[in-house]
Amino acid sequence: MPSRRSLLLAAAASVTLAACQSAAPVRPAPRAVDFSAFGPIVLNAATIDVVDATRPAAGVHVEPRAVTPPLEAMRQWTAQRLQAAGRAGSVRVTVRDASIVEVPLAKTKSGVTGYFTNEQSHRYDGRVEVEITGEAPVAGGGSFRGTTKAAATYSATVAENATLHDRDATISEVSRRLAEEINARLDAGIRKDLTAMVVR
Repeated sequence: MPSRRSLLLAAAASVTLAACQSAAPVRPAPRAVDFSAFGPIVLNAATIDVVDATRPAAGVHVEPRAVTPPLEAMRQWTAQRLQAAGRAGSVRVTVRDASIVEVPLAKTKSGVTGYFTNEQSHRYDGRVEVEITGEAPVAGGGSFRGTTKAAATYSATVAENATLHDRDATISEVSRRLAEEINARLDAGIRKDLTAMVVR
């Protein structure tokens, strides 16, 4: 007949196994924004500066909860994508919007059905708007001045039972998607509108 000690050990093992089986799956950590996979855009300018011209808008701002907030992503974009290679001239990257706003969503179902339905409870609306102005002397004694602008938006929702980790991961994903879109648009805009300053 099993001893009391054996029964206790068996019970403890069963509890441990059950806890392992019911543990929530480990979610991958949100990815930080990174532009190192893209080659630099070399510009005929001596300086490249970033200007924060964002203004607080209405709503609950949650962008600080992102692994890489949109404004920080634009500073990183400037450092990794733009390279100064001139003796004179300047480039100014003005960030006019870099926000992610939380918007509560109304339930669409009520009563017993609503109680047992896991609906989307919040939406995260992200927006980035950037203006790049370049000035540089050109051959023959003249000068060039050009501007390109780009904006990107992206939204995502979370369910009402989402954990704080899930919500922060969604916010980080919104910021990453914004960075991807604005990167592509600014790259094309620079090569089109500031082509006189592009070395390569």
